Amino acid sequence: MTLLAPRVGLSPATTGVSYRAKRTTNASTRWAGLDAARGVAVAGMLVVEQLPIGPRRHPWLIHAAWNGWTGADLVFPAFLFLAGISIDQLVSRRGPVSMVRLARRGVALVVLGVLFNAWAGAGADFTDARWPGVLQRIGLVSLACGAIVVVCRREIWPVLLFTGAMLVLYAQLLVRVPLACGTGVITPACNVPGRLDVALFGAAHVYNHGVFGYDPEGLLSTLGALATALIGVAVGRVLYGRSRARHTGFRALPGWLAIACLCVVAFACWEVTHLGLAGPAVNKRLWTPAFVLLTSATSIVLLVGCHLVADVWARTPSPMVRFASRAAAWPWAVLGRNALIVYVGQHVLGAVLAQTTVHAGSRPTMTNSYLQAKFFARGWFGLDSQWTYVVAMLLLWTAIAAAMHGVRWYVTL
Repeated sequence: MTLLAPRVGLSPATTGVSYRAKRTTNASTRWAGLDAARGVAVAGMLVVEQLPIGPRRHPWLIHAAWNGWTGADLVFPAFLFLAGISIDQLVSRRGPVSMVRLARRGVALVVLGVLFNAWAGAGADFTDARWPGVLQRIGLVSLACGAIVVVCRREIWPVLLFTGAMLVLYAQLLVRVPLACGTGVITPACNVPGRLDVALFGAAHVYNHGVFGYDPEGLLSTLGALATALIGVAVGRVLYGRSRARHTGFRALPGWLAIACLCVVAFACWEVTHLGLAGPAVNKRLWTPAFVLLTSATSIVLLVGCHLVADVWARTPSPMVRFASRAAAWPWAVLGRNALIVYVGQHVLGAVLAQTTVHAGSRPTMTNSYLQAKFFARGWFGLDSQWTYVVAMLLLWTAIAAAMHGVRWYVTL
């Protein structure tokens, strides 16, 4: 883990943590659009995960139960897609030695995810802690993506060809591996990734103790998540090109749109003909190939929008356009610069609020329920109580990220 902070008042670093006095790269040389897009993604993850339990007033913020997709299903793929771009930039700067940092990052995220699951789960121990998880998936994907990037230096097509081959392989595993419940059957109770996870980890250590028959962050479905990150690698290389010098303005847009169109065409072919591969069309729970293609296209759209606002329009000759663009991009960029602390922090805070009680009236109640009933029940500014709660959480973490950005304090792995 690397913690960037000011020089004043810092003692020598403990093992595995370094305090760098040197300030990070000047904001004008950073890819502001990437920071902003990462901030939008982590904000989406916060909103989805902190949405209070209750009536389904906003079903598009709730993950699809099985096949199909909602808005909530787009945010985690966007985060991994953007992580692929960042990993490629790291490798381009440091070469194969970057694998040491990626390995440290991967191990740290896996350990942190397991510890959090053990602490936040019922009983708060390891006897029934869930081994897979979001942080674990980010760690594994980062490490595997870095290794592939080291091998496929600078070129775009080897990355895309490898990604396509991996998606075909994953699809074949989904529909060809025989199970006792049937071959090619893909239901919550009968699917290859779910059976593999239970066999490897045990039913007590997967999603909902194996009752649902699958784990949305399971081991085999991580192949689909890795493909998402690798498509991000290819998209990032369009902007930087062979010289590794970043293009400016609109020069990268044709390449990005070409990759987006390629994903859409491949998705349409998969959807209509299945390319002889069968399997579910779109399924976030198993991170199917069709889901990879769909969410990669939507992630490119997000990146294009953020790039236009934070990089292109923010450098136009017009002072008004420049000011408006920078003002619009700033809160998302500060979230993106400290995406890790925001994501982990909101997880921890949410778990604390859900597990601690306060005494209000005749009986104790959970802290999050008390806050919703006491402060957010009537909503703010025309928003309903659920939206008010998640907006308040988002504003809180934006303020924390902005304060850290103000003193140039960034927490990264």
